[in-house]
Amino acid sequence: MSSSTHRFDAAIDSLKKERLRITEPRKALLQLLVGVSKPLSADELHEALGAEEFDLVTIYRNLDAFENAGIVNRIPTESGKSLYELNAEQHHYHHIICRKCHHTEKLDTCEVVKLEKLASDLGYSEVTHVLELYGVCETCR
Repeated sequence: MSSSTHRFDAAIDSLKKERLRITEPRKALLQLLVGVSKPLSADELHEALGAEEFDLVTIYRNLDAFENAGIVNRIPTESGKSLYELNAEQHHYHHIICRKCHHTEKLDTCEVVKLEKLASDLGYSEVTHVLELYGVCETCR
């Protein structure tokens, strides 16, 4: 079984565990997310799937459901748009995003855990964070 088939099957299993219906638009969106090598915006996913066949509202609605089910990661950008990627590793990480070309790379570390611990020590519960780094990549420099 190929890696992409395994990732697709794992995403479908996650949908089933969350009792979400397995519709053709959801399968098409998952297949696209499995096959891309970089995070994409909802508009890019919409365009890749075929704007006539899938409306943008359906894309956003499914991305929301996928995020809630832990299937995709939503990556906020400085512009306010979000990028989406399949959550294949099922572990927490951050990104560095180029301000010019939006090339995105994973950073497999999270030092913010120390800050969350400080917040917990102050009496806060359910502490979480969103952190993405931005810069200009070597190609765009």
